Amino acid sequence: MPELPEVETIARELRPKIRGRTITDCVILRPDVIAHPKPAQFCKAIVGEKILDVSRRAKYLILELGHEKRLVFHLRLSGTMAIIPTHLEPHKFSRLALVLNDCQLLFNEPRVLGRVYLIKAKDTPPNLKGFYNLGCEPVSDDFTPDYLKAKIKNRKARIKSLLLDQNICAGMGNIYSDEALFRAGIRPLRRANRITNREIEKLTKALRDVITEGILNFGTSVSDYTRTDGKDGNFQNFLCVYGREGEPCRKCGTMIALKKIGNRGTRYCPKCQH
Repeated sequence: MPELPEVETIARELRPKIRGRTITDCVILRPDVIAHPKPAQFCKAIVGEKILDVSRRAKYLILELGHEKRLVFHLRLSGTMAIIPTHLEPHKFSRLALVLNDCQLLFNEPRVLGRVYLIKAKDTPPNLKGFYNLGCEPVSDDFTPDYLKAKIKNRKARIKSLLLDQNICAGMGNIYSDEALFRAGIRPLRRANRITNREIEKLTKALRDVITEGILNFGTSVSDYTRTDGKDGNFQNFLCVYGREGEPCRKCGTMIALKKIGNRGTRYCPKCQH
């Protein structure tokens, strides 16, 4: 699933290419990806609108339109965005095409799990509750050791599960949570209420660092994720535990272990993480 660094990369690459352009046509290739409003209303409401900016919140990609409208893309497991000339046909897995004068902005999603929402000024679609209840992002100035401590203290849940909670760590996912826990030396199966204040400080820094490095390396391409030009990200070349189960730890040589936590595959070093 594209996590914060991947969505940030997409936003940064799209911004200079589509900001200021007008949506001249809307072609819905799979109606079920339009989560709000109805497909016919969706197209009618956005054709003729100018894209004022491209932004991101957690794992959501946002196109800011005129008249206080926003297009919110939730890429889910395999969503990507691409820009192609208008004379070319959309990709095999394109689900939505926005025509912008001399180019098309494509929302591609092989598994058809991604969704697009049109939000007007005071519109709060009930099927987008998660967007309105997001916690702090690890790259935010508000994401401090005190913030994280307040969120996890007295919690008996495993720390890995809490890092995936978007109300706590907005934008975090399986890849970067595994990597941050490795850097902090914390085993993902640890109960949150058994993590010390010193470990919380290390974890806060590790979360910020791993997300920042992920952004600087254009994200992690280990599955379906590609950048807007079709190229891979680069952070997969620096992973220490994610996707390396059965391989030697880069620090100590111990074989990286794989466990299921909340139905999510979790990788860690049995020796380096306690």
